[in-house]
Amino acid sequence: MKHSIYILVLSILVISCNQSKTENPNGTYYGTLPCADCPGINYKITFETDSTYLETKFYQERNVDPLKSSGSFTVSQKGIITLTNKEDTEEMRQFILKNDTLQMLDISGKPIQGDLSEMYLLSNKKPENFIMKAKEKNKAIGFKATGNEPFWDLEIDFVNKIMKFKTMEGDSILAPLSKPVKPQDIDAVSYRAQTESGALNVMIIRDECNDSMSGKKSGHKVRVSVQMGDGEMKDYNGCGDYKGDYRLHNLWVLESLDGKQMDSKTKAPNLEFNLVENKMYGFGGCNRINSTIETINDSIEIGTVVSTKMACPNLDTEKLFLDAISEKTHNFSFSGGKLILKNDSNTLIFKNVD
Repeated sequence: MKHSIYILVLSILVISCNQSKTENPNGTYYGTLPCADCPGINYKITFETDSTYLETKFYQERNVDPLKSSGSFTVSQKGIITLTNKEDTEEMRQFILKNDTLQMLDISGKPIQGDLSEMYLLSNKKPENFIMKAKEKNKAIGFKATGNEPFWDLEIDFVNKIMKFKTMEGDSILAPLSKPVKPQDIDAVSYRAQTESGALNVMIIRDECNDSMSGKKSGHKVRVSVQMGDGEMKDYNGCGDYKGDYRLHNLWVLESLDGKQMDSKTKAPNLEFNLVENKMYGFGGCNRINSTIETINDSIEIGTVVSTKMACPNLDTEKLFLDAISEKTHNFSFSGGKLILKNDSNTLIFKNVD
């Protein structure tokens, strides 16, 4: 009798043990997987209590949306989790749960070996800066101008490098965007284009402009000269503004760095952002500097700053300035006509130079 009870208890324990192995996983697991042609694949998989899953893969530094898939899963007696709607030859198909870690298996159902094996261990804790969304690059870099008597409008697309002018009567001309020319005696930029359908010359002057009919204020006066076909050159005047946050598109002089005011007896560092060229030019306090930039919503990423190699008494100030801006992403804002750049370590305040 005692022997029968012992066998019964042992059977219950075995059954209980097997049931714990086949218990469905529940929750979300995260990891960054190796990628052959990108820095890594941000991977997330969520297991639901009804034996379904949702999988999300985001390829870093690709401006595409994450890839999502869903389906059902099973758990074997050995605890191997299988995504049943994937083919046997597909990767990212089988897993095994070990405490709080989800281990991804290879196509044969074995642990992945090699130097990168730890990258296939997924955690139930979301890592910091775990991004699953493509960058929203600010491509709305353009210029639009209008005028009255007669009515006309002008659009400049700096991304596709096209200028388009049209009148209310339906006359229009499409021309390639030429290299900008900056007159020496006026704060302006001009573009000139000659095509088979005519000529289009545009001058954008940075000066407050009021629409003669609506009274709307713009930041630029615009002069357009147009020749349609073999006709005469006609001149148009109006107002315009840049699309996107073109408040950055200016020359800014450093006023303070981390609360410390610049020495008024020396020439302060300055930055000039050119959103058309995606470049930054400036002065570090001793040397001329330049770098690439990228604007994303309300942040600006400054690349490696390159400078000339002159020696000056205030090189210490220049070094502090360059360390604060180079290879960093800054949140930008405007207050009282001033530009504020903030990164993880520094706050820089600039004043506008008109």
